[in-house]
Amino acid sequence: RHSMARRRGRKVLSVESRQKLDTMQGAGWAKQVIDTEKPARMFIDVGGVGAGVYDRLIEMGYGAIVRAVNFGSSPFEPVKKDRDGKPLAGPLNRRAEMWMNSKDWLSDPAGADIPDLDSLQSDACGPGYKYDSSTRLILESKDDMRNRGVRSPDEWDAVALTFAEPVAPAQQAIRQPILRR
Repeated sequence: RHSMARRRGRKVLSVESRQKLDTMQGAGWAKQVIDTEKPARMFIDVGGVGAGVYDRLIEMGYGAIVRAVNFGSSPFEPVKKDRDGKPLAGPLNRRAEMWMNSKDWLSDPAGADIPDLDSLQSDACGPGYKYDSSTRLILESKDDMRNRGVRSPDEWDAVALTFAEPVAPAQQAIRQPILRR
């Protein structure tokens, strides 16, 4: 299952899933969304089929919009360290970091607006978690979830991807008068 979430500020506009897409079909779907909806950014999980989708979109000239995200890579934010240089609490990897960011977003007193979908709620609550000896958050793997009979949280992974990097709102160019002496 391939999922795509659209978020603007405090609102998840939609979450859409498609079954059994190959690389070219995934790239075609992403291209259609970019061309019609004009997102400021599109974050793509480059694990599995996503790597080919990302490469194809770059090849088609969408490099200013698409960003590759490797769920297993180091967190985007620098890891805080203690006096001895050991990592302190925080996420173990990008996936855990994005899920933490999405949780913080949901908990914000300003509120959050998400679609009322049982599948989305199930995904958000699906993975378990634990901490390593450095108190870094480890999100349960999709394989471990499948082993206990829980489906892969693809829809919430798509929402979490919207927290991969800060995206500034599109700024209109401000025209400054030219002063001449």
